[in-house]
Amino acid sequence: MEQTLGYLVASAAFVLGGIAAFVPGFPGSAVALIGLVAFAGLTDFAIVNEYALLVGALICLGSTVAQIASPAVASRAAGGTAGAASGAAIGAVVGAFIPLPGASFGGGVLGAVLLGVLFSREGVVNALRGIGGAIGGCALAIAVDLLAVLGMAAILAVSVFAARLV
Repeated sequence: MEQTLGYLVASAAFVLGGIAAFVPGFPGSAVALIGLVAFAGLTDFAIVNEYALLVGALICLGSTVAQIASPAVASRAAGGTAGAASGAAIGAVVGAFIPLPGASFGGGVLGAVLLGVLFSREGVVNALRGIGGAIGGCALAIAVDLLAVLGMAAILAVSVFAARLV
């Protein structure tokens, strides 16, 4: 019975995490990790052990870092001004502390706009490149978060397969 409940909880968390991955700045991978931990707890760590949970936590950490860093990195990679990249980084970090879905995405873009345009010495075109790069970086963060959710599901699948081999 606990194993069935574990599968239901994990499946629901993976679906919710996948949906949340499309909400900019919302940690869908963290929702999926919660489902993986719940599955492990409900099955007394017989299928998903602590090492698999550690891998899941590292995937979640990497996804979170990507959500915060990608607007700034992509802004600079797109040829934007340093002000746009700095603004995207500051805005994404500040937005991460606001408990609203999309706050990190909005903060990154708003920071790129404000600092990119206000403190631009390299011209408006480069500031606009930085803003576009920040938007692209936020889209990249969504893709990374979705991949992290799929990684959590893969951890569960591999753990179930390995448990059935034994």
